[in-house]
Amino acid sequence: MITLFVLLILSGIILLVCSLIEIGSAVFWIFVFVCGVAAMFVEMYMDSRPAKRAPADKEFWEPVKIDDDMKVSVITPVYDVKAEYLNKCIDSILTQTYRNLELILVDDGAKGDLPKLLDEYALRDDRIRVIHQANGGASSARNAGLDSAKGEYVTFVDSDDWIDEDMVTRAVERLEKNDLDILLWGSFKVYEDKNGRQRLEKYMPYEADIEFFDEDRKKELMLKTMTGVHPVFKEPATSFGSGSCCSKLYKLAFLNKNELRYPVGIKRAEDVNFNIRAFDKAGRIGYLNAHFYYYRQHAASATYLYRPGGIQVFTDALNELGKFIDSKKGAPLFEQVYYMRCMFFFLESMDMDYINKANKAPRRERIGSMKEVLQSEPYKSATQKLEYSNLSFAKKIPLFLMKHGMIGALMSMYKLYRKV
Repeated sequence: MITLFVLLILSGIILLVCSLIEIGSAVFWIFVFVCGVAAMFVEMYMDSRPAKRAPADKEFWEPVKIDDDMKVSVITPVYDVKAEYLNKCIDSILTQTYRNLELILVDDGAKGDLPKLLDEYALRDDRIRVIHQANGGASSARNAGLDSAKGEYVTFVDSDDWIDEDMVTRAVERLEKNDLDILLWGSFKVYEDKNGRQRLEKYMPYEADIEFFDEDRKKELMLKTMTGVHPVFKEPATSFGSGSCCSKLYKLAFLNKNELRYPVGIKRAEDVNFNIRAFDKAGRIGYLNAHFYYYRQHAASATYLYRPGGIQVFTDALNELGKFIDSKKGAPLFEQVYYMRCMFFFLESMDMDYINKANKAPRRERIGSMKEVLQSEPYKSATQKLEYSNLSFAKKIPLFLMKHGMIGALMSMYKLYRKV
């Protein structure tokens, strides 16, 4: 339209000139024809140019060329996630104030159009690399990202979560300032109701900065990967654990030197098994008392889904964790906290798998199955050897019922708790 408007103005001017100098109208119309053809080609060229595209809920942003001196690798496994959640996750990473990063999106056999969405993002920003692989689980996907990472440092962001825009900047500054192998920070748990209203809950292992963990504090941190609460934990420790793979920045050379990778073949507490070993090997660890990470909570998460025979995923995780505990012979506190984790996983499985409404088995059959589990390892040893002194009063009651095989009463207590 603009080109046509300009053409009309030019035509009027030329017509006026032609009349003044008495040039024939034929010359004028030839000129108009030439201008019209030129205008048509201009319009075709303008229409053929690709339009700028923007992330789903962000302002326009320009594609960024990858830097040869890449410093941070962000790894995001993708399997089964809403596209709107994934868009928010990726956009929060690409709009970081720290630009010198790469984003490794691991398509772990993702469903529907998600693989195509990942490839489209990679076309828009050279900092993105996409790895397509058959579904192997979270551990396999994270390991694929670690094996291909080019940065000096690495962090993980789950595909349904998001991060503050200055998370990477502040994390790198603190890690480099204190020459750390691992830096931790806090997060928010995000609860969303049916109307889309969100409620944030702070989640952090400590409530004050810790520039450098001494040996006692490092031991405490390792124990906190298994449980958030224990009488030996000292201020500024909170009641929250430290096992999640997110809200952490790792020095990649440190991980590679110690051959630290996620255990493949387990579907629960992979990050606990990874981090307790990483903390054990790390020479320098620090904590930044800030909340940069938003951890979305929803019933569709793998953490909350009912699975027939679901106790096995907990047993596999505990057996892997038990290998590390065995390497700490002569450390009774580690054994006691491990037994606590066994108890907590048993109770969690009871809640998810045995008193879950989706489990249609008769009550007597479910009680019998749970008693069989308590007679198998590692739950048998945990029930027998876990000392009451390690537990709060509220946790002593379930342990008492477990020690005496009173599973029916334990189930009734948890059902009552759920109603309250």
